[in-house]
Amino acid sequence: MKALIVSDSHGLESELLTIVERHPEAEVAYHCGDSQLTRMDESLYPYRVVKGNCDYGNDFADEVLEPFGAVNLLCVHGHRQDVKYSLDQLSHHADQKAAQVILYGHSHVAKAEQKDGKLFINPGSIRMPRHRPEKTYAILTLEEDAYSVDFYDLTGEQINALHLEGTL
Repeated sequence: MKALIVSDSHGLESELLTIVERHPEAEVAYHCGDSQLTRMDESLYPYRVVKGNCDYGNDFADEVLEPFGAVNLLCVHGHRQDVKYSLDQLSHHADQKAAQVILYGHSHVAKAEQKDGKLFINPGSIRMPRHRPEKTYAILTLEEDAYSVDFYDLTGEQINALHLEGTL
C-alpha cells in the first residue's frame, strides 16, 4: 500500500493536483493541515484533509484515524500536540487511538522517525520549508510489517537523505 502525504501548503492549489497526478501508485492521499483552503477547493478533492491552526471554519476534521494495511494510521496537524517541541504528546495521543503510523505537520520540518514502536512522518511543507531548502512531501509504502518513507521536492525529485525504512 502507498500513501501520499503533504502538509502546510498555505494556499497553494495547482501544486496539490500536480503532486497527486505525479503519483498514481498512491492508493490514498493525506493533507496534514494548513491548506488555507476550503473543502470546496478542487485541489483538495483527492486528499483526506485535517484542520491546521491556520485553517478557519469547520470544513475539516481535527484528525483522521483509519486502517492502512494491517496498521492504524492517525493524521493530525500537530499544533494541539505541541509537535514543535517534542513528539511526546503526539505519541501519547497515538497510544490512546491505537495508531502505529502517525502523520503530522505544523513544524514544516520534513522527517520520518520510528519511536516507541510507532512510525512518525512529517512531510514538511510544499510552501515554506524549515531546516531544508527543498519544499517537500512524502510517500509511505507499507508491505505487511515493512515500511519505507521517501521524500520528494516540489519538482518530483527524490531526496535520498531523508529516506527511512524499517519494520513496525
